Amino acid sequence: MKILRVNMSDLKARFEDLPSEWQILGGRGLSAQILTREVKPTIDPLGPEAKLVIAGGPVAGTLAPSCGRISVGGKSPLTSGIKEANAGGPAAQKLDRLGIRAIIVEGQAKPGALHLLKIDKGGARFESADAYKGMKNYDLAAKMREKFGDKIGMISIGPAGERLSTAAAVTFTDKDGDCSRHAGRGGLGAVMGSKGLKAIVIDESGAPQIELADRETFRETLRNWTEVIKADPMLKNTSKYGTPGVIIPLRSMGSMPSRNYSAEPTPGFEALAGQNLEKIDEERGGRMDGCMPGCLVRCSVVYMDKAGKHLTSSYEYETLALMGTNLGITDPDVVAQFDRIADDLGLDTIDLGSAMGVAASAGKMEFGNVESAFALLDEVEKGTELGKALAAGVVATAKLLGVTRVPAFRGQAIPAHDPRVTKATGVTYHTSPMGADHTAGVVYEKPMDKEGQVNRSLMAQIFNAMIDSLGYCNLAAPGNRMVLTTFLKDLINARYGLKLTEENLVQIGRDALRAELEFNKTSGFLTAHDKSPGFIYSEASAPTGSVFDVDQDEIAGIWDKLDSTSITPTGVPG
Repeated sequence: MKILRVNMSDLKARFEDLPSEWQILGGRGLSAQILTREVKPTIDPLGPEAKLVIAGGPVAGTLAPSCGRISVGGKSPLTSGIKEANAGGPAAQKLDRLGIRAIIVEGQAKPGALHLLKIDKGGARFESADAYKGMKNYDLAAKMREKFGDKIGMISIGPAGERLSTAAAVTFTDKDGDCSRHAGRGGLGAVMGSKGLKAIVIDESGAPQIELADRETFRETLRNWTEVIKADPMLKNTSKYGTPGVIIPLRSMGSMPSRNYSAEPTPGFEALAGQNLEKIDEERGGRMDGCMPGCLVRCSVVYMDKAGKHLTSSYEYETLALMGTNLGITDPDVVAQFDRIADDLGLDTIDLGSAMGVAASAGKMEFGNVESAFALLDEVEKGTELGKALAAGVVATAKLLGVTRVPAFRGQAIPAHDPRVTKATGVTYHTSPMGADHTAGVVYEKPMDKEGQVNRSLMAQIFNAMIDSLGYCNLAAPGNRMVLTTFLKDLINARYGLKLTEENLVQIGRDALRAELEFNKTSGFLTAHDKSPGFIYSEASAPTGSVFDVDQDEIAGIWDKLDSTSITPTGVPG
């Protein structure tokens, strides 16, 4: 396997052998190791010394189900700390078939220059992307397919990334070529934009099939896993409704945000739930699908407008919450249009939706008023003063508007899981090297109990760091996490001819966290922003009346238990 090192300063690309100690390491774990070895934590995240790492997992190219997740890593311009954001789509599968585990983007193009990187079995080469300056993601994808063919995968930034907006996402096309998958958190799209890199086009045509050390065991492992996926009740629900399937229980318990995380209800939220979206899809020709080839869960909601025209293929809970109920809006067609706009511009719907909620609280839009919300998004596209702040995220928006009640940890917006209601998740927000990030460890086991939440968060963080380092999709994880760990162990052993244990894989998660924590000691992560929003301790959530009250001293000692904590079958619930 190779690492592709791309220098934007001299427009040279070269291949390096993947170090043997990283044979099975990918995704979050690999980006953490590269960044801690090669990047000074104190650098400007948008400067020439910064690096961007794009990495898949160790079995992505085999098309094993749900093993094609891809990670983007760098220093975050939002949190000032190390950051990993991951996405679906076939990019990791294509890179693995080309023998590439990771792409390291370094240096910086000349001011004003914009480039395209094309990767295929013949190598990697640059082309000018000046003709695509300012182009939105959907139009760019259409241009790339027209130029390079329908089989390509694309990694890109929209206008937000070009403008270095600190809530900008890195966008990935799905298996149908739609720009629906995003490494959204942390502003890594701005890091890609700062490099002068508009897009990476991947064409694995003619690449050989992945070699398997033990083909029969590999196939038997997949056959057994298919039965596990089919039998798991949680995954049955996910396959039927996607992540919108959790809206009714989470909004009913108060975890799904409403009107800028206030106690005010959002009547009619059921219209956004998976059950209603299923009815709409049946009427309009939408469907449930996988974002990458080989997916068994197929949790992507492909959503059409009233005329049967495609709007989004990634209609997910976080977007429905932050750009829906958080703004007091419950029309699924409207929120789908918001999602389409954010995807096209290349913005994180979580930080953008949170920023719009703060703007509404400051009187810049009216909660529940669709036209005023569209007006804010128009400001974003035009790049007005307020639009630039919205595209920079919730902290920048609050600063511009003089708002002191900011729903963010360490400079990054709270996702759609209220820490007052799911307290282990609140511990994750407080302690994770990722800041407030739902992919770092969301837990709904005994959610409002005060006791035991630090341990639950720690197990979830280790587990999520592990699967994000192996390229597995968290949305395809069954209720018993040890069953998944055993599956991944057996799969990797059969692929490479190894004798790994489950503990070897768990250690990958610990090592990733340890590297990230070390980076953040001097990166500015601990000092650049408020650790947590004060209102979660004093404002009771509705309808539970709960506040975040986990003991701060216990939280502070969470990493003392990193080496002694392992994964249990039910200790990492979702």
